[in-house]
Amino acid sequence: MKKPELLAPAGTIEKAKIAFMYGADAVYAGTSKLSLRSRAEMDSDDLEDTIKYAHSLGKKVYVAMNIYAYDEDYAEIREEIKRLDRINADAIIASDPGIIACIKEVAPNMEIHISTQANVTSVESAKFWYNYGAKRVILARELSLEEIDYIHKKVPEMEIETFIHGAMCIAYSGRCLLSDYRTGRSSNRGECVQACRWH
Repeated sequence: MKKPELLAPAGTIEKAKIAFMYGADAVYAGTSKLSLRSRAEMDSDDLEDTIKYAHSLGKKVYVAMNIYAYDEDYAEIREEIKRLDRINADAIIASDPGIIACIKEVAPNMEIHISTQANVTSVESAKFWYNYGAKRVILARELSLEEIDYIHKKVPEMEIETFIHGAMCIAYSGRCLLSDYRTGRSSNRGECVQACRWH
């Protein structure tokens, strides 16, 4: 059996170093503008330093670009993809088909991981993303171990990632409109106020 990869979040380079010190094989990180971590303290320079540090240890950094983009975002998205390719990010995590198309166009050799925000809950969905060029799919958090195993057996050539710890949203993998409706802050843009937990 192939050894599972232990992946941890890293909102700062210090958090990445701690994750690696405690055995993480890889971290995922993103800047506040293009990832769902709008409060991340990681800017582009920090991200580059994190990648260099990780690679010096033989570890990996996957960069989250998992917002659902608007038309005005795409100039910056294209530039960021070029930069991530140049600084040797190990993969980009995305869910928006437009962003994924940009990755394939701008950095055709960049590894693509499909974010949990894409709500992959079936074999057919996993096959779709594999056939579109994704190497890994991060399954919806709501799936059981039996469902995860079934998808893996039906699409064995695709890497499967699943959450083993963390928040569980009331909507499928966080694609919720409640925060936006109540406060004007969109969960799908990394600004969730967790309105579902209010009294």
